[in-house]
Formats: sequence, structure tokens, C-alpha cells
Amino acid sequence: MSKAVQGALAILIVLLVVSVAFAFFALTQKQSLEQQNQNLQSQLSDFQAKETKLLAQAKKFEKDQQDLMARLSQKDSERAQLQRSYDELKTRSDEVSDQLNQITQDRDDWKNRLETIRRERDDLMEKLKNRPKEIVYKEREPEKPKAEDEADPSPAVATPEGDQYWAQVLKQKAALQLDLEKARADLDQNALQIVELKKQNAEAQLELKNLADAKQEVERKIKYSEDLANNLSLEVARAHGDQKNANDRAEGIKQQNFELQKQVKQLTTTKLALEKTIAQINQDKTVMQKKLAETEGVIQGRIDEIWQIKQNLDKKISNMPKPTPGEFELPPIIVNANASAESAKPVVMGKTQGSIISLNDSNNFVIVDFGESDGSRVGRKINVYRSNNPIGVLEVIQVRKDISAADIKQSSVKFKVGDVVKYQ
Repeated sequence: MSKAVQGALAILIVLLVVSVAFAFFALTQKQSLEQQNQNLQSQLSDFQAKETKLLAQAKKFEKDQQDLMARLSQKDSERAQLQRSYDELKTRSDEVSDQLNQITQDRDDWKNRLETIRRERDDLMEKLKNRPKEIVYKEREPEKPKAEDEADPSPAVATPEGDQYWAQVLKQKAALQLDLEKARADLDQNALQIVELKKQNAEAQLELKNLADAKQEVERKIKYSEDLANNLSLEVARAHGDQKNANDRAEGIKQQNFELQKQVKQLTTTKLALEKTIAQINQDKTVMQKKLAETEGVIQGRIDEIWQIKQNLDKKISNMPKPTPGEFELPPIIVNANASAESAKPVVMGKTQGSIISLNDSNNFVIVDFGESDGSRVGRKINVYRSNNPIGVLEVIQVRKDISAADIKQSSVKFKVGDVVKYQ
């Protein structure tokens, strides 16, 4: 097998090994990317589940917030209503307090008036006790009309000696008694009113206290609801933030997944291309091996033919009659008679020069008459001459005892049988 064929086979083997290694690397990378893709898909599913859960929680929080806002509005309405009731009751309490103060003041006035009347009565009684008793008979005067008494309630000035004076005193006493009874009745009535007003005031105070407690309870509930609403707002904001972060991470994972899928597609395409290249290389290798086998068969056949021709030539040369001593005198005739054999004499003439004895244009090689005995070896360079002018270069690819096969490496003209060859 020639070095060119061996080099081609080595290159093909190297390419095949490199292709297989690259295909194995691509397959490994593909499997790794597929595993990463599966992991990313799992993470994406987890994030989507978390996102759904966060959305549900956010909706629940929003609903709870709406309920709390409705409850807050209702509590505000109740608080406003309680405030109005409280204000009304406070106004009523103030009015009752004012009335109570007025009644108390009236009571004190009546008490003062009663004390004054009592003192006047006591003075009159003291005067009556201290005055001596006298009996005076006097003609009774006619009574004045009642209208005049009502028009002029002030007592007439009477002398101590007359009945008119005593009548006036008795009349004043009776009037004082009536005023006293009336004052007592008014006091009792005022006392009842005071008791009633105190009762109403106590009830109002109790209702005010209940309203104040209810107001504090409502304010406490409102504050609790506001705090809960603020906490829910924070939770909703935090849920929205978590949802946004989850969406961003999911988007990043989707982008990474897309890039990985793109890389997987590229690696798959590269793998398919490499598989096609490997298949083509294997096919080309098979074809080249087939051509190489055919070429080797042809070369071997040609070499066998040439060897057979050489053996025939050797037999013919050996069967030729040997020259006699007398023939040395006629060398030109001997030379002319053996002109057909002069083409085979260069091998005998020297070890560094020969000629082309056969051509194979289809396979681009020639047969020269250099053999192992002439120093020919595989890979040795041979120059080709015609009329002492170089026309090409050969490289020995196979060696026999007396002949060699050589590839045509360079040629300026088409070679032909008989062209001179020399070692470089």
C-alpha cells in the first residue's frame, strides 16, 4: 500500500475519530442541556404553582380588605350615629341640668320666701301675745266689695282699738297661712320635680356612659379594623411584590429555557450534520478502500505483466547466440543487429539512471526499471528527463527486484515510455 493511500486512510481515520469524539461531546452536551431543561421546567412549574397560590392569596386579601372597608364604613356610620345620639343626650343632659339648677334656684327662693313669711308670722304672733286684751264694742262697718279687696290687696291701716285691726291681722294671718301652704305645696312639687329630674339626669348620665363605652368600643373596633386593613394592605403589597419577583424569575427561566432549547436544536442539527458527515466519510472510505483495492489489483496485475515481459525479455536475451572471437572486429554490425535490445541496456549501464518502461494514465503511476538492486526504495524521489530537460518528478510507491512502481507527483508534459529517469 502506497504512502499516499496510507496518508489518506490516516486522515480519514483521524477525521472519523474527531467526528465521533465531537458527536459524543455534542450528545453529552445535549443530555446535560436536556437535564437542565427538565430542571428548569420543574422550577418553572413550581413558580407557576406559587404564582397561582399567591394570586389566590392576593384575591383573598383583596376580598378581606373590601369586607373590612365595608365594615369600617358601617362602623363609621354607627360611630357617627352614636356621636349624634351622644350629642343629643348631652344636650338633653345640659338642658336637664339647667332645669335642675333653675328648679334648685326656685326652691331656694321659695325657701327664703317661706322663712321670711315664717319670721313675719312669728313676729305677728309675738306681737299678739304681748298686746293686752281689750274689748271694744263698735258698730260694724259694712264690708267692702270683693273686687276692691282683689284690686287693693294691701291692708288698710287700722287702729289697735278696733275690730278692723284684728280682722286685718287675722286676714293677714290667713293669707300667710295660705301662702305658706302654697309654698309648701310648691316645695313638694319642686322636690318631686327635682327627684324626677335627678332620676332623668342619672338615666341620662348612665346612657351617656353607655354611649361613651359604646363609642370607645366602636373606636377600638375601628382602630383594630384599620390596623387589620393596614396589615392586609401590607400583605397584599408583599404578595404583589412576591408575585412580581416570581413573574420575573419565571420570565428569566423561560428565557433560559428558550436559549437552552435553541442550543439543543443547534446541537441536534450539528449532531445530524456530523452523523451525515460520518456516514459520508464512511461511504467515501468504503469507496476509497474499494478503489484502493482495485488500484492495488491493477498495479499488481501491471507489475505481474511487466515482470512477465521482463522475464520474456531476459529469456530472449539469454537465448541470443553468444558472439565469437572473430566478431570483435565488427562491433558496429553487432550493435546494429541488436538495436532493439539497446532500450534495456541502461540498467546494465548504471545504477543511477533508468527509463520509463510502462504508463498507467488512469491511475497516475508509471513503471521504471529501477529495482532493489539499484537502490530503489519506497518514498524515494525520481526525476524524469526528455532530451536532457527535466519534465517531472516521481515517487516510488512499490519496489521489486528489478523494477519499481512510482506515482506521478509533477509533470510539465505527458510522460511516455522511454523517458529517462534519475534519482534525486
